[in-house]
Amino acid sequence: MPDKWPLANGNWSNAANWNGGTKPVAGDDVYADGRTLNVDESFDVATLRTTQRSGGTIGGSFVFNTAGVTGTVTSSSPLVPGATNLIQVTATTGTVTISLGGNVAPRSTSSDVLILHSGNCNFNLTGTNFNGVSVGVLNTITISKTSAGLITITGNLNGATVASNAATLSSNNGNTIIIGNIVGGNNNLTVSQTAGTINVTGNITGGQTVAGATGITFSGTQISVTGNLTGGILAPAIISSAPINNITGNVTAGTVAAVSSSSANIINVTGTVTASATAEAIRMTNANGQVYLNGNMVNNNGKMAIYAPIVWLDRTGTTTASFFTSGGSPRTLYSEDTFPNMPAEADTRNNIVYGPGSGLRGTLKMPAAADTRNGVIYDNGTTGTALFTTSQLLTEISGSSDAVAVRMRNCATPQILGEILEAYKK
Repeated sequence: MPDKWPLANGNWSNAANWNGGTKPVAGDDVYADGRTLNVDESFDVATLRTTQRSGGTIGGSFVFNTAGVTGTVTSSSPLVPGATNLIQVTATTGTVTISLGGNVAPRSTSSDVLILHSGNCNFNLTGTNFNGVSVGVLNTITISKTSAGLITITGNLNGATVASNAATLSSNNGNTIIIGNIVGGNNNLTVSQTAGTINVTGNITGGQTVAGATGITFSGTQISVTGNLTGGILAPAIISSAPINNITGNVTAGTVAAVSSSSANIINVTGTVTASATAEAIRMTNANGQVYLNGNMVNNNGKMAIYAPIVWLDRTGTTTASFFTSGGSPRTLYSEDTFPNMPAEADTRNNIVYGPGSGLRGTLKMPAAADTRNGVIYDNGTTGTALFTTSQLLTEISGSSDAVAVRMRNCATPQILGEILEAYKK
């Protein structure tokens, strides 16, 4: 793969400013070489680097300052940082798209940033894994967002394994969409957002080693999740002081809660909420906090699955709640329409009230004995008494529109034939 680098600060589109007089092409390793490159057109290369090439200069930056450009970087290690802010997205309108072929992580240097979104454009960022720092340094950020523009990240976000204040995504402005799984690090939170909204499509898991290693710590406007939430050993999947609008997925405690909220708003959950032996799955500390559950609740070892001042159960979606008795054995409470081993209403005699709380009513209608053929046993030993007499047969024939009945009504008897012949003779 050829190495390409700029000869001076300038635009990507200026071929004369590149070594060899040609712009980078697919498969090239591109060095900033200590310069600032304004990305004013779309490109496809193997890597972007701010490391020092042989005979070159460390540092520099690739600045996406033009709306509509797409940067495609195909290597499995697409970004190779040698200085802070390897990528800066500064376009003020439109959309900038960067597609990365593999995993990325920042340089292990204090206060370093790998990707900075500071322009008000919308920014679409795609990769496989966006990882936090792996060496013990402070304030190192993989993706920093300071603009009001929407950022959409497609790929998994994994927290830092060491150090502190080293978020994988740090945002203090605008809205965020994440399509991928989020995992709290061993020592650090993964996503920190203090403004705007977050919408996540993917699973979120709390961290393992320190209390601050959450999947998401949030104090913006509101957060919504489509995916499963799982508490870690010491850190929740989500800590939020702002409204958690919707969780569509299962919420399961680890050693600690999966969701910890200090908001007074309602958390809407569609899925099963399960406590662990040591923690509730959802913990709401605000005196006005509420949970609306459309799903089942599983308490564990005396721990409530939901710890909140008010819990609403959906009248159709919540069918069971599992508790433990004082003796330690499980006991499950069922809604009236799902109680186990109960016959269906269609299999129970009409208007018979039964089930827990007398909440079920049978709809099966049985015929009377007089409407059932004589001698036929039905309905738990009842014998039919209906007899079909000649008189009943003639009555049925006389009033039926059936073709055979009509033909029988019009049949001539010997008596009628005799009367017709006598009349003919006369």
